[in-house]
Amino acid sequence: MPTTMKDIANVLNVSVVTVSKALNNKPDISEKTKKLVLKTANELNYTPDGVARSLVEKKTNTLGVLVSDIK
Repeated sequence: MPTTMKDIANVLNVSVVTVSKALNNKPDISEKTKKLVLKTANELNYTPDGVARSLVEKKTNTLGVLVSDIK
């Protein structure tokens, strides 16, 4: 099962919002917290969920191809 932001938050005893802000490099979080979250995310092999990311960004970076005749 892949690591989630909630898993990172539980390990560090911080909120999921704090983890999200750190991973997205928001300015309203301390450098110390950012470094700790990034270190923990790396240790837990966290990778962002592509489907969840596409829902937030409202784009998928998916290319569709239409083929009129296949033989």
